[in-house]
Amino acid sequence: MKKRIQQFLDKYVYTDRLDFDASVLNLICIVGTLALLTSAVGHIIENSNRFLMIAKITMIIAAIALFILCNKFNLHRYGRWLTIIGYCDLLFPLIFMTNGGSKSGIAAYFVLTMILIVLLSRGISFFIFMGIHIAIIIACYLVDYFWPATVMPINTFQHYADNMISIVVAGIFIGMVIRGIFGLFDREQIKANAASKAKSDFLAQMSHEMRTPMNAIIGIAAILTASDDLRKHKEGMEKIKAASSHLLGVINDILDMSKIEANKLELFDESFDFAQMMDGIVTVINSNIESKRQKFAVEVDPALPRYFRGDRQRLAQVITNLLSNAVKFTPEEGEIRLLAESLGENDGVFDLRVTVSDTGIGITDEQMSRLFSSFEQADNSISRRYGGTGLGLSISKRVIQLMGGDIWAKSEIGRGSAFIFEISLPQGETPGEGEAAPTEGDYDFTGKSILIAEDIEINREIITALLEPTNLTIECAGDGHAAVDAFIRQGGAYDLILMDIQMPGMDGYEATRVIRGLDIPNAATIPIIAMTANVFKEDIDRAREAGMNGHLGKPIELDDVLRELSAYLTPR
Repeated sequence: MKKRIQQFLDKYVYTDRLDFDASVLNLICIVGTLALLTSAVGHIIENSNRFLMIAKITMIIAAIALFILCNKFNLHRYGRWLTIIGYCDLLFPLIFMTNGGSKSGIAAYFVLTMILIVLLSRGISFFIFMGIHIAIIIACYLVDYFWPATVMPINTFQHYADNMISIVVAGIFIGMVIRGIFGLFDREQIKANAASKAKSDFLAQMSHEMRTPMNAIIGIAAILTASDDLRKHKEGMEKIKAASSHLLGVINDILDMSKIEANKLELFDESFDFAQMMDGIVTVINSNIESKRQKFAVEVDPALPRYFRGDRQRLAQVITNLLSNAVKFTPEEGEIRLLAESLGENDGVFDLRVTVSDTGIGITDEQMSRLFSSFEQADNSISRRYGGTGLGLSISKRVIQLMGGDIWAKSEIGRGSAFIFEISLPQGETPGEGEAAPTEGDYDFTGKSILIAEDIEINREIITALLEPTNLTIECAGDGHAAVDAFIRQGGAYDLILMDIQMPGMDGYEATRVIRGLDIPNAATIPIIAMTANVFKEDIDRAREAGMNGHLGKPIELDDVLRELSAYLTPR
């Protein structure tokens, strides 16, 4: 018996398994049951009102039933309202009116109920509960004062019993609440430590993920420097390109996660070709699929329109993340399927479901619980076996949530997984005939001149070499002061300026403001495009506030540069 009592206390009172609300609600049931039991025993001993005795025994049974139900079916969250109003504020007035009113020790129970309201109610519910409780207290004492005959007199035994139980119960309850609060702090500390460890592990993993491609880039560059073999140079450059792309992917994941943590991840709204986006994703992922000889099927619902409005880049990022994981965790000659289907349309807005399924290793229930968490992978050994930052799914979840949708996974160990997301997208505008984007060879800016303000020499060399086929006349400046001097010296004759932001002396913002304020032709109207690694939305906004017309993020993508130039320079 003693062992069972100890097990009961360990499970429902001293446990750390329950959350704070559940522990307090358990205490409510225990305290209320003890108070009612004492009162009922007093009625039995004094042979007093049988109806009240039955009522109190009924309340005891109800309290025990509430206790069992809450713990068996985890109803604490929903039982809070019922318990505070239905149990406490009916239980204590019952004891007050049947045990001598203010002459009993019931005042302690009213205080305990106030503690419960403070502990368990939130926001507007606090004022509702406390208002009801105070009204009941005032009503009870007014009845006792003006109509004392309606309050059952307290006998000697009940007087001592009430005072004794009020002291004992109050002491135990307050002690348990204090213990619960400290337990809550301990649990929060454990959570904080776990989060800190997860971030430390994440940083260690990121260090590994970044150093690995950097080691390849530096090592291959050293080998190529010492070799004159053109075949080796070509192979080495391909490897450097692949390692650089991997490193850029890691950096982009970290930047995206930083935006998410700072609540600064935002979406763009543009009309885009859905079929073209899907083709691009397939092209990117196909090389990995072919290297593992996997079977890949793509199915796009013909009911979907070709053009949608939304953030094409982020949507492609999510689908690419899901496909990359499918390829990574599916063995050679396994199967991967990409399905995009319409769930219906309402007033031009389509409900889109995308499913990426595979016949890979699968995910356990325990791994599933951490699947979309930041700074964690489903299994820490995954990073060692398969690589990756572990951020793809958490980023994907946040993107889908920003799109107003939901993402989830289904899996069976050894049989594969399916990742599904659903979003709503409005139908986009169909471009007119002849509006297809020009190819790289179509850009010819003969007769146009631009100024590149960039303090890093290798960056100036790269952008100059990339733009050489466009026949632009290019002049470079090493900092903001040099850019302003060059603009003045040429009398504002440039057609466009590519402006770095972080430069020594005068940065890009200040240089732009100075140029805009010059009293020479073209100063107020020349297109100035930010060309910078500062890629957060506030960076873009700040560039526009300084007087810039556009924004290009580093590392520079040639297609982006050409599109930006063509918006301001008319190709021949």
